[in-house]
Amino acid sequence: MKRFTNLLILVCSLSVLYGCAAVLLGAGVVGIGAYTYIEGDLVREYPLSYSRAWDATNSALENLQISISNSMDEGGQGKIEAVRKDGEKVVIKINDEGQKVSIITVRVGMLGDRSIAESIHEAIASVSGVQ
Repeated sequence: MKRFTNLLILVCSLSVLYGCAAVLLGAGVVGIGAYTYIEGDLVREYPLSYSRAWDATNSALENLQISISNSMDEGGQGKIEAVRKDGEKVVIKINDEGQKVSIITVRVGMLGDRSIAESIHEAIASVSGVQ
């Protein structure tokens, strides 16, 4: 029984340590301009103030002819719900990280469509002048 308990503690400890290492490695690899795809959400950090990120996102959606159905701008956090011409729902979240850095998260459809989300991010980057 003691051996089983020790093995269980070891397995739990390794899983916790493995998770921390993944977070540390992920934090070091991802930087401004890099995409992160997490469970259907495509996340990118932009070197933009929140207001510039908000304006660029709205302009990009207009350029892509994606209709905004609802938007909520709380001055440091925002959410835009929109619909593409094919009826697919688009949800964009913008968060101010301070020091003129904003994180923009794009989700297309229920499960997430990475290629369309990438094209939306590319349009946002183009409008804002970020490469």
